[in-house]
Amino acid sequence: MMATEQKHSTYLSEAESRLRQLSLEKLRLAVAFLAYLQEIEENEVTEKVLLNIPDFAQSFREIEQNEEKLENTTSHQIASDEEVLETYLAVEKKWEEVFRRLADS
Repeated sequence: MMATEQKHSTYLSEAESRLRQLSLEKLRLAVAFLAYLQEIEENEVTEKVLLNIPDFAQSFREIEQNEEKLENTTSHQIASDEEVLETYLAVEKKWEEVFRRLADS
């Protein structure tokens, strides 16, 4: 683990040295790129955590399908208030399950 920390420190030092040599415009671009890379990494970590929750993928698909039902209700195809409420409550219940599983993991 010590070797990894040392490599990390070396890369940080090299990055800082290179960043200090950039023009303001290029530095701004580098910072934006770093933010992009960080966001990708955070999303990957979040995805791994969520996919480790039992039945998360299935629950998420069901949520998406129920939300699609709500969105696809057009003026030609008006659902009753009861149907809309029932679908909405099903979506809410699934999200509660997802958040509970996330909290438990």
